[in-house]
Amino acid sequence: MVPVWGHFYVIIVVMNSLKEKIMFVLAAGVMAAIIIAIVGDYVVAGIETATTGEPVDVSADVMTLVQTALGGVIGIIGGYFGAKADNKKDNA
Repeated sequence: MVPVWGHFYVIIVVMNSLKEKIMFVLAAGVMAAIIIAIVGDYVVAGIETATTGEPVDVSADVMTLVQTALGGVIGIIGGYFGAKADNKKDNA
C-alpha cells in the first residue's frame, strides 16, 4: 500500500510549472482552512451544548465565511483554467 504522502508526491511531480504548484497549494490550503473552521465551529457548539444543557446552533458567521471563501477559491481556480485555455489557444 502506498502511503498518503506518496499520492501527493505523484500529483506534485506531474505539475509542470511553478504556477500550477502555487494554485494547488492555494486551493488545498484554503480548503483545509474551511474544513478546520467548520469542524471547529461544530466542536465549540457541542461543548457549549454540553456545558449549558441548552441546544446551541452553529454560528451563521462561520457558514457565511465558508461560503465566501469557497466562492473565492472557485473563482481563482476558474480564472486560472480559463487563462490557461486562452494561452493554449493563442499558442496553437
